[in-house]
Amino acid sequence: MTQTPETHAAKPNYLRIFVFLAVLTAVEVFAAFSIATPWLRVSFLLLLALSKAGLVAAYYMHLRFDKIAFRVIAFGPLVLVALLTTVLFLERNLGR
Repeated sequence: MTQTPETHAAKPNYLRIFVFLAVLTAVEVFAAFSIATPWLRVSFLLLLALSKAGLVAAYYMHLRFDKIAFRVIAFGPLVLVALLTTVLFLERNLGR
């Protein structure tokens, strides 16, 4: 049985993803020392960290090429952690 280009998933370019992750890391280091407003710095760094984690999960853990069920299994707990952390911070601030 031969595979046609439509049925065969393209092999990702790991070196390109690695370079992109290195650039994002350099942006993180620059932002950590240059953004003066604490809430803006933390928000930006969290956004960059989540994007880097998504890239690692998608390409190096091969979730981009797997079925949707594996993505739900991998990212479902992250949604739960974000929800519980948000509730924890809201409860702490409202309890004062």
